[in-house]
Amino acid sequence: MIKFISSKIFFVLLIAGTLGCNGCSEKKEVSDADIARAQRDLVKDSKKHHEKEIKEIDKYIKERKWPMETSKTGLRYWIYEPSYGKKAMMEDIAAISYTITLLDGKVVYETTDANPKYVRIGRDNVETGLHEALQLMRMGERARFIFPSHLAFGFTGDSGKIPPNASVLYDIHLISIQ
Repeated sequence: MIKFISSKIFFVLLIAGTLGCNGCSEKKEVSDADIARAQRDLVKDSKKHHEKEIKEIDKYIKERKWPMETSKTGLRYWIYEPSYGKKAMMEDIAAISYTITLLDGKVVYETTDANPKYVRIGRDNVETGLHEALQLMRMGERARFIFPSHLAFGFTGDSGKIPPNASVLYDIHLISIQ
C-alpha cells in the first residue's frame, strides 16, 4: 500500500510540475483547481486500472481452477501444502524460497531451498504483499499468492524484469522462522 500511495504522490507532483513548466522558459502559475483536476484524473485512472486488474486476476484463477481466497487488501492466496508448524508473525525472520512469475507465465525471479531469501516480516524493504503473505503462512507450508500491482511493484515496476502495473504470482515455500 505504501508503494501505491507514494506512486500516486509522485504522479500528482509530476503532473503539477508539468502544468507549471510550460517549456520551462516561462513561468506559469499552477492553480489549486489544476492540481485538484490532476488528482481527480489520477484517482479515476487508478480505479479503472484496479477494476481491470481484478478482472484479469479473477480470469487467471478461474482458468486454473485454483481455490484461492482473498484478503482485505486484495491479496489472493492458496496454501496448497499446509503444515502445523509455527505461524509466521511480525518481526520474525523468515527463510523462504520462491518463484515470481508474471501472469503471462514468464518467470522473473527465483530462489531455492538451498539458497533462500531471508525476510524480516514487517521491516524489510520488500513488496508490501510479501509481508502480508508470510503472515498467512506456517513454517513448512507452500502457498501461491497473486499480488495485485499495488501490493507488488506498483506504478513503476522494478526497473528490470517486472513492468509497471503488473500483477505477480508468488509460489512460496516458508522454510524456517527465527
